[in-house]
Amino acid sequence: MKWNKSGLIFFVLLMFFAQEIFAANHILKLDDAVRIALDKNPLVKAAETQIKAARAKQVQTHSLYAPKVTFLTKYFYTNNLPGMLLQHMVQAPVMSGSGPVAGEFVPLRPMAPYPSLSRDVFKSDINLVYPLYTGGKIDKANESTKKLEENYIQETKQTKADITYKVTTAFYNIVFLNKVIQVTKDALGQMNQHLELARKAYEEGVRSELDILLFQSKIEEFKSRLTDLKGKSQIAETGLKNLLALPMNDSLRCVDSGEEAIFQAEKEEALLNQILNGNHQLQALKIKEKLVHNQGAIEKAGKKPTLFMFANYHVYHGIDFPPYDQTWRSGYAAGVGISMTLFDGKMSDGKIQESRANLSRIQEFEKGYSLKLRFELKQTLVKLEALAAQLKSAKANLSVAQKAYEIAKISYKNGVITNIQLEDAQLNVTRVKTAILKIEKDAFLAKANIELLKGQNN
Repeated sequence: MKWNKSGLIFFVLLMFFAQEIFAANHILKLDDAVRIALDKNPLVKAAETQIKAARAKQVQTHSLYAPKVTFLTKYFYTNNLPGMLLQHMVQAPVMSGSGPVAGEFVPLRPMAPYPSLSRDVFKSDINLVYPLYTGGKIDKANESTKKLEENYIQETKQTKADITYKVTTAFYNIVFLNKVIQVTKDALGQMNQHLELARKAYEEGVRSELDILLFQSKIEEFKSRLTDLKGKSQIAETGLKNLLALPMNDSLRCVDSGEEAIFQAEKEEALLNQILNGNHQLQALKIKEKLVHNQGAIEKAGKKPTLFMFANYHVYHGIDFPPYDQTWRSGYAAGVGISMTLFDGKMSDGKIQESRANLSRIQEFEKGYSLKLRFELKQTLVKLEALAAQLKSAKANLSVAQKAYEIAKISYKNGVITNIQLEDAQLNVTRVKTAILKIEKDAFLAKANIELLKGQNN
């Protein structure tokens, strides 16, 4: 038992260290993260599978142009085949060249077919049916499957665009949090320096012990804030790993490309034209409109006659009247036929009306979605303009805050100001630096949102 426990402990430790050893280390730029996500994300793979399904439907509908050949063979035993059954005795007149002979009769016992014969039967048929005219149903069905593929292609592109935007958001959130963590660490280091100044001033009798306690309290507050930021960064990393379909034990580091945030965009009218012509979801709605229109045409064609050609070749044995039922026989038949629904309780009319209603619904939804895209574009452009103004103001505030902090440090050292005033000056610098980082992150995401609306994320 002791050996078993030791072996179990060894196995657990081995598995733990194996995970650490084989865990991958990913150092990614944004382009790398997007590439991995588009290659591995399950939602993208599921969307691409829909395209394969649509192509398979094209094979199915194209086969409607080809003749349909079926083969059916039966071998069975039955007890009701036609046999020859003797009838009651009858008197038949004797016939001569001039007619019946008067008064002369011949007794006869006729036979008649009757389903009383039991035996085995073999039947085999090969049937061919070829449509000559279907009212356009086959043509519209093939056109619809091609449009269905186009629709799934647009939906797949939209899925990729959504994944790209989500990856971009997660990536810049991680970069932002890491930068804020560094700013917080720098502030924490400066607070520790303030604490040392306070201790030295306390030893010299210039400051009270309260200054030391206040600095220690503020340091603990910043340590708590740092822990919270690290937790948020880990959550953001977990979200990005999920988007990239990476194992949870893999390490991940997002590398900022150093690209500066862009706060200017193209003119609104030009961007709106690009969005209305390139947005994948909007293009998918336009294709669905054509799909529904084709469905209505197919329902209308269902009310028209269908003309077809048919042929049959058959082999059978055991069906004829005895004694011919011992003979194997074969033959063929060929011709043309027509089928048409004369009355279906207005089922076809209802389906046509349904198609018209669905077409109207999609058209209205397309108009509404276009308005939604226009609103989102306007909102994003206004946000970019506001962010540009905020950045300009924040940079000016940062210069003032840094200068004020430098003066505050000297003033505190010389006993001119209190520790609270020094902390306020330092916190103001930290706040402005964090605000600048957030403005830059929001600008990157606003540009990414414009690319998403344009349908150019992938």
